[in-house]
Amino acid sequence: MTGRERTVQQLDPLAALMSRPTGYLAAVAVPGYAAFMSWQNRGQIENTLLAVVAVVLVLAAGIVLCVDTSPLRAPVSSRTLVVVVSVSMGALLLSSLSMWSTDAYIRDDWGTAVIGMYIVALAPYRPAKELATAGVLGAIFAALIAVVQAESFVTAVPPIAFVVVAVTPVLAMSLAAAAFTDVLVRSLDRWRVRARRAFTAMTDGSGESIARSVQQDSVTVLNQEVVPFFSTLLDGATVTAISRQRAREIAETVRSAMVADVDRTWLETVVAQASRRYQHGSEAVSGVVRDESRLAEQMSTDERTAVRALIVALHAHESFDARTASIDIDGRGAYCDVVMRARMDATDGTLRGDLAPFIAVARVMFSDLQLEHEHPYLTLRFSYEQR
Repeated sequence: MTGRERTVQQLDPLAALMSRPTGYLAAVAVPGYAAFMSWQNRGQIENTLLAVVAVVLVLAAGIVLCVDTSPLRAPVSSRTLVVVVSVSMGALLLSSLSMWSTDAYIRDDWGTAVIGMYIVALAPYRPAKELATAGVLGAIFAALIAVVQAESFVTAVPPIAFVVVAVTPVLAMSLAAAAFTDVLVRSLDRWRVRARRAFTAMTDGSGESIARSVQQDSVTVLNQEVVPFFSTLLDGATVTAISRQRAREIAETVRSAMVADVDRTWLETVVAQASRRYQHGSEAVSGVVRDESRLAEQMSTDERTAVRALIVALHAHESFDARTASIDIDGRGAYCDVVMRARMDATDGTLRGDLAPFIAVARVMFSDLQLEHEHPYLTLRFSYEQR
């Protein structure tokens, strides 16, 4: 397991999921742009093979971007940024080599713009410092190529002018992406602080209402069981063996209900509520959660939210069979291992598509989450740190 990073994806997974179409657009538009500009500069290309390979590399970087930003692979690691930027830099080098002595105008070269656009597409997934660093390294690489290749340019200006033209696209886009990410992350931090304060205030002020709710529940139990029994005794004015047996049964019922409410963990409550809401029947709830050491209580608030959303989504799915559901939690040193299993009679593509937003959030909270769908059974495995 890894610690959470200051990225938009890890602070607001759904926002990053909503921005994924930008990645698809970049994976299509950026290679298209590189191919179009190469065609426009075809008269200056000396080595067609190198030019074609350069465009293929841009396409490969786009494929890596699409695959690694899938919600089923969240969160995106720094490896993705390194691979995409490195491959794009390789494309820049090959494009320059393909017209090394015949490149008349550096302004027509597409390499640095490609690096910048891919960095912008990765803005929701990586920290601002990494985006800025990648942009600076890409700019330095482009500047070196511009200086070495300066003799082929027809414009009679100092080499520094070519450097400025070469580095401007990648620096402008990467620094803009870094600034946007930094501002958004800071705003998310401020929102979380305000939300936490509001939650604390609501919690402090809800004690009285919770007490009233508990009192009302107790009164309801008494009205349904105890009051009618006492009324019967008063009417008959005689305590018999049957009445004593009935009293013991009522006492046992009330005690069992109170003990069950006390012993029930938040996870069991979530499963029970989801089962009732989607009409799976009370028999589907019993024995679903197997957590003898009550390790579910060790989850953080964010982890509980992710698990709760996932459980509700599973119960809401039309192919979910609550009678086969099970959640096992076992301790393993400083960590707790969770295995969630249920029968879901749906195709792999449909299931993954329907659960994608919830899996994306869960993978951000539990970086080791594994999803297995061996038809018709779905299995989710993840772990979290004990606190």
